[in-house]
Amino acid sequence: MGFWEKVERVDAAVARFYARRKVWIWGVVSLPVLYVAGWMVWVMLWAPPAGGVTLIIHSKLDRPILGFSVNGMAGGNAAAHNPNHKYTSESGGATTCCGSVRGKTAEVIWTLDVTGPQYDAGMRPEQRRVEIPMPERKRGENDLHVHFLPGDRVLLGWSDNAFSPYDPRSPNHTPPPVNTEEQ
Repeated sequence: MGFWEKVERVDAAVARFYARRKVWIWGVVSLPVLYVAGWMVWVMLWAPPAGGVTLIIHSKLDRPILGFSVNGMAGGNAAAHNPNHKYTSESGGATTCCGSVRGKTAEVIWTLDVTGPQYDAGMRPEQRRVEIPMPERKRGENDLHVHFLPGDRVLLGWSDNAFSPYDPRSPNHTPPPVNTEEQ
């Protein structure tokens, strides 16, 4: 038996196999494609929000914030808030992109620094920690605003833009909870 006869016999065997089982073969080949297509539809329509988070710091403290973290994702710093200076706002801080913040609760750890006069008065840097409930994140909301308020209070809020949800200029303005207002 020559080489070409063997090739023709193999070809005939493959043709018979395909003729008898083509529905099964195409079913097995199409399963991964259907799975990936179904997964993509699920992610687009029903999956919970996920992806990178930008941390934006807002401080109303009279001390600078040297750095902070939310559930292990490091954030930036902020200068001391000076209500007597007309060009300062409550933001005055940094943004940090892109990390992952997950969980039902948020562990916020921050380091309070001191200004020159505060250092001369005997104050030293301190680290603070608080655990609070994580607000609900909706699809498209990738900015987590972290507000540091007097009395070791922290306020978290999600938004889909650079404005805090607690900022009156925000298109999705939400009044802050009652217990976070300044005294």
